[in-house]
Amino acid sequence: MMKRNEPLINLFGLILIILLAVFVYLALTDSRQGLTMLSADLEQRVSYRYLLKNVTAAGRTENQRGQAEVILGREGYENGAVNIVTAIVADYRLLDTFGEILVLLAASSGVGLLMVERKRGKAKEASEIVKTAVPIIMLFVLVTGFYIISHGHLSPGGGFPGGAVIASAFILQFLAFQKSSHKKTLKILESLAGIALLAMGIIGLYFEGSLFANFLPAGHLGATISAAGIMIIYALIGIKVAAELSSISADFIGE
Repeated sequence: MMKRNEPLINLFGLILIILLAVFVYLALTDSRQGLTMLSADLEQRVSYRYLLKNVTAAGRTENQRGQAEVILGREGYENGAVNIVTAIVADYRLLDTFGEILVLLAASSGVGLLMVERKRGKAKEASEIVKTAVPIIMLFVLVTGFYIISHGHLSPGGGFPGGAVIASAFILQFLAFQKSSHKKTLKILESLAGIALLAMGIIGLYFEGSLFANFLPAGHLGATISAAGIMIIYALIGIKVAAELSSISADFIGE
């Protein structure tokens, strides 16, 4: 019965994707004020509101005590992160964050060692509805995860939550199709991200005199491409977290 209706289900999924694509396109390119995605200025961004919330009198050049205030759009502000939590986690105490990543690595390695001798069991095959819906859902989950990682220096987010969201997309794939064909690739990405992250720390030690010191330009405060050091660090953390969580899930689902 399900195989007979498979073409209709696939057609419905295709129509849904087209409608969602049109909706997203209209939302990004049209508004009552005639603004588009490319015409938005700094004051319309989430990072600006977040800065106003966390830094008093952010729009002034000086506060009441005569001390200089942080102004959105300026450059050269330490690491360039608007998100205060990000500045701490991915810069000032990055060595501690690296230790947390090593804990996750130990957990992933332990699961892999325990599962290596296990025999794969047989699970009930997912329905055609699930198999059709999962790729569509994965698309939105992956986009959300990439957004969380790439905007961690501007608003709440970063490598850990973004990596977990991306991992959930692969977990959905594993559950729907009962296979982990990307397992070897995940292991390679996990290793490369860890090596690159350690290399960032050593380069910071060489140029700035301390491990994981920020040695890249901060850019303009509040701009999408800013805080270069933190953006790279969060990208590497996101890749490593996503790969490790996906690998752990693949080992368990393989049971």
